[in-house]
Amino acid sequence: MLWSSWGKGGYVQAQARSTSGTLAGPWEQLGPLIMQDSGHGMLFHSFDGKLMLVLHRPFKRAIAKFYEMRDVGDRLEVVREAVELDGEAYPTHGCPMGVSDARC
Repeated sequence: MLWSSWGKGGYVQAQARSTSGTLAGPWEQLGPLIMQDSGHGMLFHSFDGKLMLVLHRPFKRAIAKFYEMRDVGDRLEVVREAVELDGEAYPTHGCPMGVSDARC
């Protein structure tokens, strides 16, 4: 399950999994996927078959953000931020070299 919550840097895109494999749960909270200013997300497969996450960046420079994802069976992992799809000058997943401000 994907869900959005609030963290130190703004909205956080989080994940949880059902330990029973059913909607009824119980649910286990996993570590966040995206921590910097990330709104509600949705998974989809691209035309070339890649698993992708799209979410909105709320409040500041509101745009859609895209991430290539990996399903490792019991959780999702970010492969990379697909900045070529959103044109973001300030990536949100990891800090660009030399940047150490509130965006990272």
